[in-house]
Amino acid sequence: MSYETVTRFFVKITLLSAALLPLVYFNRILHVPFTIFILGTGSWGIGLIFKIPAHQLVVVPLQNKTESSLTVSALNGLLSGIFELGAALLIILLMKNKVIFDFNAVIAFGLVIGSFEMLLIVFSKDNDLLKGTALEKPSEQLTSFLGRLEGLRYFVFNGLFPLAERILATLLHIATRGMVFVTLLSGNIFPFILALLVFLLADGLLTYFYYITGRLAGLKGLGELFLYLFILTAVSFVSFLYLIAPYKETAL
Repeated sequence: MSYETVTRFFVKITLLSAALLPLVYFNRILHVPFTIFILGTGSWGIGLIFKIPAHQLVVVPLQNKTESSLTVSALNGLLSGIFELGAALLIILLMKNKVIFDFNAVIAFGLVIGSFEMLLIVFSKDNDLLKGTALEKPSEQLTSFLGRLEGLRYFVFNGLFPLAERILATLLHIATRGMVFVTLLSGNIFPFILALLVFLLADGLLTYFYYITGRLAGLKGLGELFLYLFILTAVSFVSFLYLIAPYKETAL
């Protein structure tokens, strides 16, 4: 069995475990109802329904007109945040009288989105999720570059990096949905604006920008992106924990 096959198997098994085990823990040990998982996944799906057409109608035409990569990337991140966070806000408001939203529930609400994305990766072929999008060609270039690596570098960048990226993404999902929850509890719009800024940076000025500029087709670009995402995730999650501290025992 080649090291490429071993690496792919390792990634799929680890992602599958990382996707399902935390959900089992929240449901069976912390007694978060399964309904919360459905609502979290549903909010992500609703956000996607609006985000994809907006991306095709607004971001792609600007990108084709050779607008500034920073401008296009920022707009992509902003649209992602508006639709994904707006959907989460709407779902929580509509369901708050039917389901108890407390600290554990809101963590699980964001967690399940990250878990669902992991499952999509596990059961999808390479690049299938980006086919037909503006990122299809850059994604193919990245896959080609990663496929040419050998030995330990292959395992690190094809095995460990994808796992790290998914963990960071899941923590960002938790932090941003948690900030939406804090806004609803406090009546203060600042946490929601902060969550929107996180999306602008994570989905826009970092991930999308590095994709469309071709910076990911190199070890330096990959290293930079993961460093910046790690810093952003740490700051975002600590900010969420700080903002929610006065409301940790409060349910909506």
